[in-house]
Amino acid sequence: MRFATLVMSCRARADALGRTISRLRDTGWAEEPLVVLDDGVGEQAIDRIHRTWRRMIQTAAAAKAPFVLLLEDDLVFGTHFAHNLRSWRLLTALPEGRACYASLYNPGRPYLVRRPSERYFVADPRFVWGAQALVTTPETARYLDAHWESASGNPDQRMPRIVSRITSIYLHLPSLVNHEPVPTTWGGIEHVALDFDPEWRAPESA
Repeated sequence: MRFATLVMSCRARADALGRTISRLRDTGWAEEPLVVLDDGVGEQAIDRIHRTWRRMIQTAAAAKAPFVLLLEDDLVFGTHFAHNLRSWRLLTALPEGRACYASLYNPGRPYLVRRPSERYFVADPRFVWGAQALVTTPETARYLDAHWESASGNPDQRMPRIVSRITSIYLHLPSLVNHEPVPTTWGGIEHVALDFDPEWRAPESA
């Protein structure tokens, strides 16, 4: 299973970015991440975040790999992150070209369906927020880019609202990443994954 890996950051968070990339490599993740930096255009931090997320999605849309891993720059990964993600049957069984939008971080949002044996629940897109670690496909990213202005909210709210028109919104059970306790760039609330276990490892057959 091949992934393009993108990390969103800004120059002021170079230290956090370096720690996140180092932790990702330590899990055995082979793909070298591409960093998408805030270009500094926009008076407010949230305006710059909107611009950077749009560029993240446009970069994902042009990816040559079947899947794209989208990361923020302040993450802690489980020891077995690479194994856990690559063994997720939701992805391994996905037909080529089908839409996909999955979060690897659960801050405790309402869900519609819960399937622990398949390692996911389906979130209610009206109440989803958080974009710490997402898995999508280039086809889904192209849909997002084409319909970016058709929904409101910050990027982490807007994206699931848009793609819920073409796919369910999946959250991995349990969370495969957690927040590093560093301040947000725009003053948002602090939060953590509710079910993150740094030593959790998926069974080989799950």
